[in-house]
Amino acid sequence: MFGVTIEARRFVYSYLLGIRPMPATPRARQQRARHNALRPGGRWVSEPRPAPLADLDAAGLFRAAVRRRSRLLHPMHSLPLRERVLGPILRQVAEREADRIYLEADGRAFSFAETYANVRALSCSFRDLSLSKGDRVAVMLPNGAEFIFCWYACVNIGAVIVPINTTYTGALLEYLLRDSGSRGLVIAAEFLPALEAVGAEARAALDWVAVVGEGAAPAGPTRVLGYDELLAGDGADPEIACTFEDTQAIMYTSGTTGPSKGVVMPNGHFFSSTCTFLRGTDLQRDDVLFTPMPLFHGVASRLGALPCLMVGAKVVIARQFSASRYFEQAAACAATIGQTIFTMQTMLKAQPPGAFDRGHKMTRMFNASHDPEFEARFGVRLVEAYGMTETGLTIYTPHGGARRAGSCGRVHEDWEMKILDEQGLEVPAGRTGEIALRPKLPSIMMRGYINKSEETLKVFSDLWFKTGDYARVDEDGFVFFTSRKKERIRRRGENISPYEIESVVASHPLVDDCAAVAVPAAAGEDDVRIVCEVRDPGRLRPGELVDWLQGRLPRFMMPRYVDFVRELPRTPNSKVEKYRLVADGIGPGTWDRETADYVRVTDEAKS
Repeated sequence: MFGVTIEARRFVYSYLLGIRPMPATPRARQQRARHNALRPGGRWVSEPRPAPLADLDAAGLFRAAVRRRSRLLHPMHSLPLRERVLGPILRQVAEREADRIYLEADGRAFSFAETYANVRALSCSFRDLSLSKGDRVAVMLPNGAEFIFCWYACVNIGAVIVPINTTYTGALLEYLLRDSGSRGLVIAAEFLPALEAVGAEARAALDWVAVVGEGAAPAGPTRVLGYDELLAGDGADPEIACTFEDTQAIMYTSGTTGPSKGVVMPNGHFFSSTCTFLRGTDLQRDDVLFTPMPLFHGVASRLGALPCLMVGAKVVIARQFSASRYFEQAAACAATIGQTIFTMQTMLKAQPPGAFDRGHKMTRMFNASHDPEFEARFGVRLVEAYGMTETGLTIYTPHGGARRAGSCGRVHEDWEMKILDEQGLEVPAGRTGEIALRPKLPSIMMRGYINKSEETLKVFSDLWFKTGDYARVDEDGFVFFTSRKKERIRRRGENISPYEIESVVASHPLVDDCAAVAVPAAAGEDDVRIVCEVRDPGRLRPGELVDWLQGRLPRFMMPRYVDFVRELPRTPNSKVEKYRLVADGIGPGTWDRETADYVRVTDEAKS
């Protein structure tokens, strides 16, 4: 394809992967020179006027491959399942990329070698705390280098990291500590009041607590130590041999109808999403990835820090998301790839035009739905994919592949997918149903929910994982997400996608964001309620908004109830907490189309 021998390609792949060291002997260089020979007239087709590869030694070939960003499939995209283990990758990348900057956070920068040194020290300390393979360590830290180091150190010794949402306190935090069976906790000093609100019995169940920053941990744990003490760890190599089947993390999903569920995630699962992310974004060694997403969430961790580690790229982690400063922050760190989620995309687009709209170097943003207006304004390509904590990324579009408006892509080749009706039967193309998935490889999805065997069996009924998400598939295999099963609204015999209502309402120039929820009505049906985030409610009346929606929404989708709020309730990941809107119900300030004697404003103006 590129005029390079198979052996040369294999060598480039293996070097990028970190399996083979650079050849040092003249004989080795001569061998590689033969492998690097081109056919007559052959060239790297992705760049004009390339230097002849026959004139390059192996190091030159590597630099050329990176510099010219050839379309060679990066080996990490298809990392063999047996090699999806963090320890060896971390060690090899640290040796190869030693002085290059890997991580920036809180104004501090760490090279790959410094990252490995911190991880090794923590690994030794964890080992000295009698942690062994399979033991669980809870981590309650803000975005920063300490989170990354603790995560990698746990995996390095075969322990299991339990990332904790930093807004949890009291009973919620106690539940996670108990349910996960964590032996230790690494916590930032600023979150110690949350730990103090945990019952004494739950605190006493912890063998130790390590505090990052200045602060005294509440009584209870057997031992309390400072993070600096952990960094003093030393001794024999602490790395424990692990496999793709070993558990890397237990990540808790947000519970809407019950307690959060701990998703047991093996190494193969973590790396499966990472490999798909690399394919979808074409992340390369010379890229800089900017993320304001919380590290206890999968986007910033296994779709941010981890892929950057794998290819030798730099990751810049912001403390938190800021819609008004997002592009300014991306410009300041010279980011080439930015991370977001669908709700953040709406908030970014709602910002007034500014100098940083195009004053940045980003060319791709993940994960956001296709929006030509957004892409034209900010000069980026939006990368969309579908995934869940339980499965990782399963539906995506390879970088440079054809996109279809409204679609999140096609199913990954490592997965089988069906669209099922309410009876579990597959529906034809074009019909909406529930997404059901099944992996073709072992250990690339969750093992189940910890301590919740019934919940696990429920989602794996009929040997398929039922996602609870509705979608349709066209004749070409493109998947179009419509709604969450639990969020579905049924009106006049029709199943309504809240997403479709929300996308139309949010396109109103005075509405920043919107959430559509069901309000139970007669005969087992629902009325539609919309809760709109409006910065200046004085400029827009509910009746005017509903008037504007006439002709833009089908009659059965038209909202009966309208609420205006300055801010929608959100999780730390900026997802709208719809269950809170449902729990709050209809209030005295809710506008009701049927009791407000609503007539179209345009008709009112004519009379």
